[in-house]
Amino acid sequence: MNSIQALLNRLQAIFFKNSNEEETVTFEQLVALSKHWDGYKRENAVLRLGMLGNPLAIPYLLSRANDWVPQVREATFKSLTRLVTNENIDVLIECLPQIYHLRNCGRANHDKLISVIEMLLLESRNKTKLVKNINNPNSYVARLCLKLAIENEVAEVSKLLEVSFSSRDVLVRVNAYNWAEQKYPIELEKHHTRLLRDSFMPIRKEALRQSLLGSDAIKLAESSLLDRHSSIRELALKFYLENGGNAVAFYRLNLTEGSKAKAAVWGLGFLNSYDALDEIKSLFESGAPSIRKQALNSLLKLDSQNSESYLFNGLTDSSPSVSKEAARLIVKNRLPLCANKLLQIIEESEYTHTIFACVALSHQINKWERVVFLLSMLINEQALSVLTEEQVEAELGIWNGDYNRSFSQPTEQQIAQIEALVGSPRVNRVSRQFDSLIHAVKSMGIDKPILSREEF
Repeated sequence: MNSIQALLNRLQAIFFKNSNEEETVTFEQLVALSKHWDGYKRENAVLRLGMLGNPLAIPYLLSRANDWVPQVREATFKSLTRLVTNENIDVLIECLPQIYHLRNCGRANHDKLISVIEMLLLESRNKTKLVKNINNPNSYVARLCLKLAIENEVAEVSKLLEVSFSSRDVLVRVNAYNWAEQKYPIELEKHHTRLLRDSFMPIRKEALRQSLLGSDAIKLAESSLLDRHSSIRELALKFYLENGGNAVAFYRLNLTEGSKAKAAVWGLGFLNSYDALDEIKSLFESGAPSIRKQALNSLLKLDSQNSESYLFNGLTDSSPSVSKEAARLIVKNRLPLCANKLLQIIEESEYTHTIFACVALSHQINKWERVVFLLSMLINEQALSVLTEEQVEAELGIWNGDYNRSFSQPTEQQIAQIEALVGSPRVNRVSRQFDSLIHAVKSMGIDKPILSREEF
């Protein structure tokens, strides 16, 4: 009998010990246990998190809602339904991306849980908060709040549009615009003035298209001739010309107006205004980088016979953006290039971005000219002050990979140039990736001390 009593006392002591341990488990420890490998511990942890009533547990419980153990999922559902209360509405809104993500999870159907949360969010006392969160800093939360608000008509259309169009998230504004355009076009008209200043071009363009049907269309089109985006300028220009406007005169008046000059240069080029050629040339030489960049494009249209000169001058421009645009236009216009010309441009320029632009352009030239160019870079002091030998070797490695894409053969002049270059000590230090170059040099009959693969 004494032994039985002793055993009972021992079991009672163990029970009270475990109970005291459970009482002292912290919130952080429960969160950690909810991720434990043992399913029983996860189940126990999520149940206790629900009983604590702490809204901070909601994100952790949502991550367990699709647990691989059915009992853990059931326990999570019970705990979450405890926490779906008005007091926790702010946390639930912040967790909307997690909540709706459950629809894409396949272990169980989570529609019931999502429905419980939606019912709370759509209660009359919570609708104002839902609309307010259309401007939530978290873009995903903002978009989901807008979707809920639109689908359930939680507020007046004017209020929803006002809040949506003040959002920083472009998709919130676009979705609100598309919705209003389909269902409430008259209400949308009240916001056109604001939308014409929107930072997102497609919204401005659609707002302009609709506004041009109004009474002040000519005045509006004229102001849009100076929009920062060419797509909107084209739309405004077409309407302006169809209604008798003198666009050339308008653009010439704005040619020297600071920030308006870029649009004016574009417009005169677009309209083939050859009378403005000298003024655009002047801006290409002395304007701001953005204006020089636009002037380059317009000069190619108005003075195409001198396009090569403009493009090569653009490569040596002091602005990296102008140099990059010139390189883009050289490729677009398929301007013929050779190694000597690229090297000459590098020699004439004092800017490092010109070197990078020429290296990029070397990808467009004949493969043997490209070898001449890259080997020349290895002995060019100016180039090596910007590019390391490793960078040049990397370019040669790219050439090596492209070697068999073209079956063109080198000219005698190219062979002579390559023969002269491979004798340089710097060129001798080639890496093991240049098998094709080594083979090509030997096949040309060039007998120079270039390293073979066996000598690495």
